[in-house]
Amino acid sequence: MDAGALKPLTRNERIAAWSLAIIVALSRWPAVSRTLWDWDEALFALALRDYDVIAHHPHPPGFPLFIAFAKVIAMLANVDAFPAIQCVVVLASLFIFPAMFFLARELPLPAFAALASALLLAFFPNVWFYGGTALSDVPSLVLALLAAALLLRGRRSDAALIGGAVVLGIAAGFRPQNLLIGFGPFVLAFLHRRRTAVIGAVIVVVIIVATYGTAASLSGGWEVYRTALTKHEQYIRSIDSFLSPTRPGLVQVADDFFLRPFRAPLINIVITLLAAAGLYKMRREPLPLLIFGPFLLFAWLFLDFNSSSRFSIGYMPLFALLSACGIPSRAREIVLSVVLALMIVWTSPALRVVHTTASPTVAAVEHVRAHYASRVIYVDEPLAAHAALLMPELEQHIVRVAPPLIDDPDAVLLREGASTARGAVNFKRKRDPLSGIARKRYFEVSVIPGRRPVSPPP
Repeated sequence: MDAGALKPLTRNERIAAWSLAIIVALSRWPAVSRTLWDWDEALFALALRDYDVIAHHPHPPGFPLFIAFAKVIAMLANVDAFPAIQCVVVLASLFIFPAMFFLARELPLPAFAALASALLLAFFPNVWFYGGTALSDVPSLVLALLAAALLLRGRRSDAALIGGAVVLGIAAGFRPQNLLIGFGPFVLAFLHRRRTAVIGAVIVVVIIVATYGTAASLSGGWEVYRTALTKHEQYIRSIDSFLSPTRPGLVQVADDFFLRPFRAPLINIVITLLAAAGLYKMRREPLPLLIFGPFLLFAWLFLDFNSSSRFSIGYMPLFALLSACGIPSRAREIVLSVVLALMIVWTSPALRVVHTTASPTVAAVEHVRAHYASRVIYVDEPLAAHAALLMPELEQHIVRVAPPLIDDPDAVLLREGASTARGAVNFKRKRDPLSGIARKRYFEVSVIPGRRPVSPPP
């Protein structure tokens, strides 16, 4: 594409862009979850208390700048770990629309396609939902979008290229996979401004070395940090990736990554059809695929297909761009409005649940604290991070294979899953439509008081 082909926006288009950006920012509030829920959220929160990648606080490679930003907020606002991390995520989510619009304009796309792609991305169920959690995916996405847009503008501006390099380095400090997204735009910038691009590459390397060097230092040094990275890589290769003997074949999981990253059949069909039409229209414009294709392939090959809704966030801009370009020119505003309405109506009930209620994990831990603080607490291993974060002062014993109950009247079991044992208290969340967006874990957590063992008959 011509680096200088950007057509200025009209006054009405600028007004529309600003107005929609504000509306989208306001729409982020319903997605703000009341409590943490996911295992990784607990690990991120533990990292603010005691950063140690070796102990998976957080898990490798450590997300150093994500934790650093949250640490600053925690100190300035004097808040606990979860709200500090969530604040980083929510603040980033406010800029989903302008970041996507900026990138779309730099591709360059016409004003309507740019506006449509930004709106679609903002209201994709997974992007909307995870923008209210304490997970790094949405801040990482916003930084990647901004870096890619600045680097594309860097084809005609030294300042933009340097700015893009700085943002790309920061984005890599949130999640290293962002380098896959920034690579294509960086190469294009290099072809136009080689000397400045070399300086930019040095900046990226310096930021990455400084941030992950700090992560290694805080975790006990380079050797143990490297060992942790190696073990984590081996885990991904042997469990999550296409090399795993237990993972379904690539064809079987292709629909999870390419067609239905979230389980909303009607929305999936509409987006797939629009994206297919957009791919045909843009068959001579390879930039969107160049930018987001590498990460899409990486996710398909190496990431857990059970979490495709979350892991696909990094390449959802590709779906948004293709879908926006695939909207038929006739009645395009009506088509866009219908698609947005479908996504809003389907996603809103899920957001209402997480926005207004405590997660089963947090509710169960609070129940233990309130009623069983003096007892010995056995914790099902999948809840170990939640227990360590939310009740660190209580005696805990991790159970790798949680039994249905405990034969000890002075003990209590905190267990993932529902229980029918006598005296058990179950904490549940309605699965639909939440299970179509969130990973299908922690929807049910039980607290099971111990019982006196029954003596065998003589």
